[in-house]
Amino acid sequence: MREMGRCYQESAEEKANKSIRVVVVCADQKTVRDILLVAESLNMIDSGEYVFFNIELDTRKLSLKPWYIEGDKDNERAKKAYTALLTVTSRTPDTPAYRNFSDEVKRKAGKELFGPGPISTFVSAFYDAVLLYATALNETLAAGGHQSNGTLIVQKMWNRSIDGITGAVNIDFNGDRIADYSLMDMDPDTFEFRV
Repeated sequence: MREMGRCYQESAEEKANKSIRVVVVCADQKTVRDILLVAESLNMIDSGEYVFFNIELDTRKLSLKPWYIEGDKDNERAKKAYTALLTVTSRTPDTPAYRNFSDEVKRKAGKELFGPGPISTFVSAFYDAVLLYATALNETLAAGGHQSNGTLIVQKMWNRSIDGITGAVNIDFNGDRIADYSLMDMDPDTFEFRV
């Protein structure tokens, strides 16, 4: 661990000297914490000149207090360091339909695969993708097209919206989904990360 911390420190010092003020991290919670502790030791937090973005891909791994490790001597430093962090993650719907969907997926697949809380947003995004494909396929077949005409099916998926389990699924004219993200920040009163 000491070697890893030194590596973060050398990299941070080099980048800081090149006038970089925005740092984007996509790593597990422990690595993010280690990086922020190094940043704190380099006065990158107190100066107010730096902001850190963490991209959290798995919403199931989100923590209200990601800076806190029970019994760790660096908790206070980490708490201070996390004041400079914003976490970007995919939005998890908070609707009865989504909760029911999540519960049903866990029931059918086995809860041990998913653990407590809602399922990963990757699962629901995949469901919505299949729903979009099925809608376009049905429209193609209803119009006399054939299921092997992938070009036509894909064209019917572009530049449209459908109601999915995550809410409105919007696909632009290039075929890209217009995604919905949450930005989490530390509440200065509770020291918890909230949307």
